[in-house]
Amino acid sequence: MKRKKLTASIMVLILAVIGMSGCGQSGEAQSSAREERMANNELIVAIGSEPETGFDSTAGSHGAITKIFFSTLFKRDKELGWTTDLATGYQVAPDKLTWTVTLRDDALFTDGTKVKAEDVVYTYETAKNSGADIDLTMIDSMKAVNDITVEFKLTKPYSPFIERLAYLGIIPKHAHDQSFKDNPVGSGPYKLVEWNKGQQVIAVANENYYGEKPKIKRLTMAFLNTDTAFEAVKNGTIDIAAVNGILAERKIPETKVMDIASIECYGVCFPMIANEGKKAKDGAEIGNNVTSDIAVRKALNTAIDREKIVSGILNGYGSVSTTGLEKMPWLNENTILDPSKYGDLRAAKKILADGGWKDTDNDGIVEKDGQKAEFKLLYTEGVYRQEMALEFVKTADQIGIKVNLEKVTWDTILPEIHKEAVLYGFGSGDPSELYNLYYGRCAGGTVPWDNSGCYNNPSVNQCIDKALNCTNEEEAINYWKELQGYASVKGDAPYCWLVNVNHVYLAAERLSLGKPVVQPHGGRIFDNITEWTWEK
Repeated sequence: MKRKKLTASIMVLILAVIGMSGCGQSGEAQSSAREERMANNELIVAIGSEPETGFDSTAGSHGAITKIFFSTLFKRDKELGWTTDLATGYQVAPDKLTWTVTLRDDALFTDGTKVKAEDVVYTYETAKNSGADIDLTMIDSMKAVNDITVEFKLTKPYSPFIERLAYLGIIPKHAHDQSFKDNPVGSGPYKLVEWNKGQQVIAVANENYYGEKPKIKRLTMAFLNTDTAFEAVKNGTIDIAAVNGILAERKIPETKVMDIASIECYGVCFPMIANEGKKAKDGAEIGNNVTSDIAVRKALNTAIDREKIVSGILNGYGSVSTTGLEKMPWLNENTILDPSKYGDLRAAKKILADGGWKDTDNDGIVEKDGQKAEFKLLYTEGVYRQEMALEFVKTADQIGIKVNLEKVTWDTILPEIHKEAVLYGFGSGDPSELYNLYYGRCAGGTVPWDNSGCYNNPSVNQCIDKALNCTNEEEAINYWKELQGYASVKGDAPYCWLVNVNHVYLAAERLSLGKPVVQPHGGRIFDNITEWTWEK
């Protein structure tokens, strides 16, 4: 009972401590609390957002937090290669349509039952039928051959299918009911013991875990925004939190900054076709009469000063991106935009003028054939997103394009996702992301943010079809590179890529994260959670 009372008051304590810090209160009590956590192998982590729909991997990924509760069949290693997790291996039939996956036989769910092939089949069938944020339309059928063997049959060859096998946390068929999202049963390194909605999730080490046992025995994840989390680490009530580049430069006693390598990239997706009354499968409108003009897209790509974003917004914790793929082995280097070709307002204005966009009524906004150059830019909550969006709006205004900024959630964005520009974060570490970004057959499909701009270039589609038909990623890489010639800023410019963003954390000085994995979009900070420890 004492433990429950203590943990339930963490959020109250955080807010109280932050309030006292402004009054010059001593940090001795907070330091003592952290020392106690160190002695007991406990940790409090700040998490930016709470999963709105709970912890059900078949209903959504929910980012890094689900990785501690669930295991996947395969996973990325620290250098973005593939390694096994619940699976021990796989085989692909000569026809490239049948993938056979074998499972380890020592994995248990947190309720003590064995992880079996039927659970894998159930997980993938449920996700495929539930409208989860993963495209599984390439799966024709699946079956459990025996307790440790699963057979997937595809509708057509899909070379990066292993990426799909590394996405879903496997759930137990027998325990998946309406309460599951609040009380998940998984086979990951931790199990959930308490969820105070709106405040925190408390997890303890899973004694049944088949892998390396966690050194941190009790893990509390508090839902805090960046500024509050920073103050909480500073005052000792939180042990680690993601921060932005500006906060990272502040010198805080007994803390350290962790600058973790990342492949996360941000860019603006443009609707690529005119609004002619077409609708997506979910009924959302498709098309924009401004961004569908290549002169507008090229001008914005030319005008944006990406170096300014890196230095002024990221505070140096990142790098310029003009492709979204600078850190990927399948990058086509010929598509990189030279620094002399962006941050140039004069050149951007010329592109617009040559494309027929002129300010004939002197209101500061260019127009063409009676159409004003005006559209919305939608963005969601996240570190740097608002600042980057504001910089985009400011730059657009300087060349005569009016961009109306609107903050949305991933639910409220859906009616406009195909007809307005959207600021996205990407970077999965998998070439199939190019399929999601640029494949014409994804447009207006089951996953709204896949090719939300409805880009459709037959040459790109052909390259993707050839890549998917390959036996493995290595064989497909030339096709992934080829399509970039069409889909880059030097081609059709369906995106205005901005920057690669490092993942920066402020942490207690004696907290060790081992060797973190390279961070994708959304983060994988918990992927090596079993290595985390307090240094003595």
